[in-house]
Amino acid sequence: MKLIHNGDPNRTLAMMIETYDPGTTTGERLKHQGEEIGTLLEGEVMLQVNGQSYHLQAGQSYAINTAIPHSFSNTSARICRIISAHTPTTF
Repeated sequence: MKLIHNGDPNRTLAMMIETYDPGTTTGERLKHQGEEIGTLLEGEVMLQVNGQSYHLQAGQSYAINTAIPHSFSNTSARICRIISAHTPTTF
């Protein structure tokens, strides 16, 4: 993950570029206060939220309540890149 803002601790919104190599996953379900929106720039990813799975491809977007357990898995043979915004800043 790469932050694309200056890391000012007074900010309440963070932008990131996330890169998932083929076969990688965030592992166990993530859970933290806030919201997240993102758009896949390239590749594809399996987003799991609260027991539901969503197969997303380049150009598609998502919006989730991050207090609900979630994870990302790249089961494809191509790299996946996502640009995302998070509030509050947790990274």
